[in-house]
Amino acid sequence: MNLSIHYYILSLSSAKTRLYEGFRDELIDIQNTEFPIYALNGGVPKFALEMTDLQLHDFLHETDNHFAHYFKQDPLRMMLVGPTRHLEIFKSLTAHNENLIGTVKGDYTTTSPHDLGKIVWPIVKLALAGTTNNALHALAVAEKTNDVISGIDDIWDSDLSYPGATLFVEDDYRRKAEGKLGQNGNQLITSEGIWEIFNDVVDIIIEKVLIAGGSIVFMDSNSLINLQRIALIQRP
Repeated sequence: MNLSIHYYILSLSSAKTRLYEGFRDELIDIQNTEFPIYALNGGVPKFALEMTDLQLHDFLHETDNHFAHYFKQDPLRMMLVGPTRHLEIFKSLTAHNENLIGTVKGDYTTTSPHDLGKIVWPIVKLALAGTTNNALHALAVAEKTNDVISGIDDIWDSDLSYPGATLFVEDDYRRKAEGKLGQNGNQLITSEGIWEIFNDVVDIIIEKVLIAGGSIVFMDSNSLINLQRIALIQRP
């Protein structure tokens, strides 16, 4: 399963577990019949304040079963957040270990989605970059040899299925566009009377590069001004 800027965050604690959907550093708090899950039964705690390992195992197993409901509908990778004890027990029982991006230790069940997004997103960004340790050097060399495509319009029109490509993009760069995708999926065609709104063309480009097996390197704001805030190296 490919990494993506769209992912789940499962937040664990003894009082309740929460599930979020993440889009970069923006989180949506899922609240319905499946989540949050409370360690209560009719307002009365199911367990003592300090759960035994067996009780905690049962509670987290219930959490994993609820999460499976979402994963079956939309199988995305997952960030796991919670106290050390909870993380260890959950990872020992979950059926979703192979989909785990990373973990954050601590009880964040009362943390706002905005603040939690700022905590987990740097870890997801690092995972997206993969093993591109010399990415900045490669970008500098590509600029000198004119092997870099820059600017969102030229990148959109390029072959985004090129294997092993590296995309550099400023972390806060987003671009809305109006139009419709061409039949090849790479052209943004504006046609009078036929319009479709793309909330973020940058995210579409990122997902295409990741699906093709490429890497994404998120850069600081204004660090790619000379390349119009986004650049693509197509050679592996």
